[in-house]
Amino acid sequence: MCGIFAVVNDNSDNAAQTVLKGLKKLEYRGYDSWGIAVKPADKPALQVDKHIGKIGDANTDLPKGKIAIGHTRWATHGGVTDQNAHPHLDCNGRIAVIHNGIVENYRDLKDKLMKKGHRFSSQTDTETVAHLIENKKNSLKEAVFSTFNELTGSNAIGVLDYQSETVIAARNGSPLVVGFDKKNSQYFLGSDVPAFLKYTNRVYFLKDGEGVTISKAGVNLYDLYSGKRKEFTPQVLNWKLEDAEKSGYPHFLLKEIHEQKNTISGTASLNLNELKQVADLIRKKYKVVLTGCGTASYCALAGKYYLSNVGVESQTYPANEIMPFVRFIDKKTLFIAVSQSGETADTLIAVKAAKTRGAKTVALVNARGSTLERLTDIVLPVGAGPEIAVVSTKAFTAQLATLYLLSKALQGKISQAKQKLRKLQGEIKKLFTPIAIKHLIAIAKSLLDEEHIYLIGKHSNYPASLEFALKIKETSYLHAEPFAAGELKHGVITLIQKDTPCFILASNDESKEEVLSSASQLKARGGRIIGIAPFEAEEFDEVIKTPDLGDLTIFPNIIVGQLLGYYLGIGRGADPDKPRNLAKSVTVK
Repeated sequence: MCGIFAVVNDNSDNAAQTVLKGLKKLEYRGYDSWGIAVKPADKPALQVDKHIGKIGDANTDLPKGKIAIGHTRWATHGGVTDQNAHPHLDCNGRIAVIHNGIVENYRDLKDKLMKKGHRFSSQTDTETVAHLIENKKNSLKEAVFSTFNELTGSNAIGVLDYQSETVIAARNGSPLVVGFDKKNSQYFLGSDVPAFLKYTNRVYFLKDGEGVTISKAGVNLYDLYSGKRKEFTPQVLNWKLEDAEKSGYPHFLLKEIHEQKNTISGTASLNLNELKQVADLIRKKYKVVLTGCGTASYCALAGKYYLSNVGVESQTYPANEIMPFVRFIDKKTLFIAVSQSGETADTLIAVKAAKTRGAKTVALVNARGSTLERLTDIVLPVGAGPEIAVVSTKAFTAQLATLYLLSKALQGKISQAKQKLRKLQGEIKKLFTPIAIKHLIAIAKSLLDEEHIYLIGKHSNYPASLEFALKIKETSYLHAEPFAAGELKHGVITLIQKDTPCFILASNDESKEEVLSSASQLKARGGRIIGIAPFEAEEFDEVIKTPDLGDLTIFPNIIVGQLLGYYLGIGRGADPDKPRNLAKSVTVK
């Protein structure tokens, strides 16, 4: 959930400023507080600067130096205070610790340390790590690795040692990646690649149970449990700096919504061999289970409809509610996990449980080098590029496009499906014309003072309505509640009063008349009916027209929800890139 960043042998001799800039690239991982520790070039102790609040416009007066670590926090243990911000120091001020995750056994560890005389200045679980390391009598590397092995839970730590001018890091469940800028002989450590993409795209993603030491002499990789050194080969990512920049857009969210004009069709050229491999397993009568959390779970549900359209029965479960149903998973199960980050704790737990039951596992993931990617048997990377905004947009549609391709691969029609996705690219550009945006902004303005809006959809537009509503909730904090259209008569319709905004997501399909009938019922109760559809209807008081794309119509219907959420968020004073209380990657249970 939090963001870790470090630089070693900083080429500018101003490591604190380099870390500050890197942390600003990681603020989507947490923005309750931030902090930096640096070893100054001319002072005999670590210098620390930390503050509550977002880091976006922050500055630091820390002195120059060649090595520093920093952190942007999403609070779990201890309130949002300067004292609880990272980094945390040991009693002697020799080491500074940054941390992503939860030390589930920190209370017992802290009690033992306090009895030994260690002094704590925060309420965090992280500070325990600094004192545990200090308490060890062996070498610092051994002390860090030994301490890390005592921690329970999903964790990643970075430790700056003043004496040796070394950063030591370890991971188990929470992401860490090392960046290699060999041209300038400088090295980086981050939770995500965008933090240092300005300097290098040559990286190594740490695996669970691995640790590194980073000094000006280079990077060494170790097995955390044996302590033995390991060989490794960095990889070169095809990411570009502009992928992690706003490129003239006011917010990353708007940029990433616009990028779908290219990313959806770009997915059509990926994973063709892997899709055929997955399709072959389904043909061999593997039962299909799809899972994910939040947006990813709605993508899985939409995928269920696509599979049903080609005669394949599947089950979908939110990853955080799947455990009671794991007993039904066996060696003839194809378990498809959907995740933007590939680090979502509940999704990883679900995949591990499926693997213990002998299931064949598939990762449908956007971020590269993730735990999910390494854990599963088959990987379907969707190639949407870095998603900086907390709210997922282009990753969702790229993942949904991949599930659509899978359904068509089962029919032997993947070439036709690729052509349809390319046509989709041209059609969705119509949603971004000045006239279309002006109309959508006008509707957003009319909703700014509302407390509740409701949405209905049927068949594939039901999961589309779930995702549409989530975008509005995440970006604008406006209560948006979606329902299957057929549920109206079973209690939901009591919520509708005069002028209650009601969105109707629809397509030109077999469910059209039923959805319009439900819209008519809402209108009869005084609702304000706003259609999201490729047609006009007398039931609609107004309509946002979307392209008529058959079974792909849900894509533009969902993109309208993304845009509407963005403009509602702007109008209601929210930060579209960093919604309150949310972080990009949910790496804790």
